[in-house]
Amino acid sequence: MRKGIVLVANLKSQLYCENLIYSIRKSACTLPIRLIHFGGEQVNSKYILDEVEFLTEADFSEEAKAFVNNLRTVLTDCPMGYLYRFLAWFSDWDEFIYADNDIVALMNWEHLFDFTEGYDLVHADKEYTTFGIYNYLEPQRVEEIFGKDSLNSAITAGHMLVKKNPKMISDMNAAVNWFNQNPEIPIKHDQTLIHIAALLGGWKLLNLCKAPHNWLSTWSGDYKNSLDLILSLQGYEERPSAQTEKEFISHLHYSGRDRLGCEPIDELIFSNQTSKNRMMLFFKIQCTDLFLVTYVRDQIKRVKRYLNRKIATL
Repeated sequence: MRKGIVLVANLKSQLYCENLIYSIRKSACTLPIRLIHFGGEQVNSKYILDEVEFLTEADFSEEAKAFVNNLRTVLTDCPMGYLYRFLAWFSDWDEFIYADNDIVALMNWEHLFDFTEGYDLVHADKEYTTFGIYNYLEPQRVEEIFGKDSLNSAITAGHMLVKKNPKMISDMNAAVNWFNQNPEIPIKHDQTLIHIAALLGGWKLLNLCKAPHNWLSTWSGDYKNSLDLILSLQGYEERPSAQTEKEFISHLHYSGRDRLGCEPIDELIFSNQTSKNRMMLFFKIQCTDLFLVTYVRDQIKRVKRYLNRKIATL
């Protein structure tokens, strides 16, 4: 089986991408890494470019480009660059891991491929606990159409292991048609489309955060700080006497945040930085908060998202 890791990045996300690759290699993972250009200014980090095979959309087939353009007709809530992750389905790899840049590897990802037997997609997240509110404007309609347990198969698209087959492409194209037929139900982003494709195509999914594996949550927001994460990995709850078996976790995902560095758990995403550089980054982040720059940026983004959704419904 030919396999590897696929990333999508540009100069804007380079800081996090460097740390992601650093954490992958520090975890003893030797899988090849392909980085697809997100758009805008390209990464220029020597560390990144020495570790990856750099690709752009132009390196893929016309069929792949047409597929992404078809997805774009309905996935209007996310920039085009986010859709380039779907180009990985047209690579020469049989299996691949896709990862967002705001992720830290906490184990050797080569071991995740041990779980692919009998499954189309392997992931480790607790998206299913959100009851579809981040994927659907009307999540109850999804259960009406696909069954009462359909929201329990939700996938966080920021980290997933895919075992490719041609049917997955046709299922995602069918999901595009479903979006067009039910525009009032889904939020128009890639994560929702993957979930709908899995429901339409009957994909065999394995979520390692569910029984019988019960791996720890991979969302950074579930941990107060690094100590909380370490104690969770060792099976501790409130008291040492409550120690159980060791837990497992594949990665930590810093999703749902406009910027990082203000929470104690955020230190892991700066693991590759020198002490001086890390402190300078924290200083800049705190200054943008102090002078309300962060607040103004957040408000502008919210207005843009609101207007885009309004325009999309016209």
